[in-house]
Amino acid sequence: MLDFIRFRICLTIFFTSASGYLLFNPVGLNLLIAALSSFFVFSGGYAYNNIFDRKEDIINRGRINPFVKSGKSYPIVFLCFAAGFLLSLLLPPHSIPFFILMLGANIFYSLLRIKRYTLLKNLYTGFGISLAFLFGAITGFELNVEVMAYYFLMSLLIFIGSVISDLRDYDGDEKAGINTIPVTFGFHKTKNMVYILLALLSFLVVFFHRVIVLLPFVFATFIYLYKNKISFAHSFGGLSLIALSIWLLL
Repeated sequence: MLDFIRFRICLTIFFTSASGYLLFNPVGLNLLIAALSSFFVFSGGYAYNNIFDRKEDIINRGRINPFVKSGKSYPIVFLCFAAGFLLSLLLPPHSIPFFILMLGANIFYSLLRIKRYTLLKNLYTGFGISLAFLFGAITGFELNVEVMAYYFLMSLLIFIGSVISDLRDYDGDEKAGINTIPVTFGFHKTKNMVYILLALLSFLVVFFHRVIVLLPFVFATFIYLYKNKISFAHSFGGLSLIALSIWLLL
């Protein structure tokens, strides 16, 4: 069940939404509501994507997810989306359009098979997951230039994480014929691109000093990527968002 809804990724999304909320709003019950709403809508999105990933799952995992195989996938998707929507109704009315935007991003990712398109998948992931950050930020705050600036910074962070994820899965994706950025442009060229993006991210984190706690995680990502320990490098993305939420809460 936890694997079906990609619990670990959605837990990161929970903290992504919480970070957005804490950057622009005082601590309150809406913090938990916004974060849980984001968690459930993306849980539904990942569960929905499993339905469309049968071919990839057979190649990469040697099996179809049991919930897809048993026909229980659609009720779980519906319950996750419904839970996210009902929670969003407890937030200020202007939050609803942003919830619908998150919901649409999750549905169309699978329906349009975005993952088949090199680079577009990573951009969609970066800007799509960061909608949880935006959703948290605007819960009790107006949408303005500063909010959008931090949204783009978070999108860059998550975009980099998605490319590192593709580096981690390079061998399997190449054998399966999945045209990720590393498969299309080469493993080492992609690593060099990530180094440049990490340098840009470091500069932006210093410039947007309210998220300065991200800096050591960016540095650790660079070091482990350089040592070719890709899984460790990837893990620091999720850890950085958890650390950011704790930093802002204290």
